[in-house]
Amino acid sequence: MSRRRPEKEPAPLRGLLGPAASGYGLDDALAAGTLSRRWIEVVGPDVAAHAEPTSLREGILRVRADSPVWAHEIGYLTAEIKRRANETLGRQAVSEVKVWNAPGMPVGGPAGGSAQTASRPSERSPEELEEDPQTALEKARSAWAARRRRSGP
Repeated sequence: MSRRRPEKEPAPLRGLLGPAASGYGLDDALAAGTLSRRWIEVVGPDVAAHAEPTSLREGILRVRADSPVWAHEIGYLTAEIKRRANETLGRQAVSEVKVWNAPGMPVGGPAGGSAQTASRPSERSPEELEEDPQTALEKARSAWAARRRRSGP
């Protein structure tokens, strides 16, 4: 009687797309997308209601706060945000966190906003927060291409 070999687990899509993303310079964009999608896990609901990640380039995570008071408060949390962001990403992608402020609510606006406004991350279900990695990569690639077109050759 022959013994069947256990079937191999399929390779994770991230493992397949990660090297391609690095080759095109999109690894920061993928990490930024992951942080944006999982922001509430990184900072908690109170901070997420007043701040959002805006970019991750060359290890610098930029976080926009909705007021100078929140920017100041979040400034005290940068080491913890860096640690938790890297933990979330599973690698040392964030070397520094810089906080800036601009008026207005983080993505999604106030709770109970209009139908045109997306809900805040804290009000979304885990299923809504998960995004297909291939879709995330395509969004990152499109954003990268648009930025390249704006800045010229």
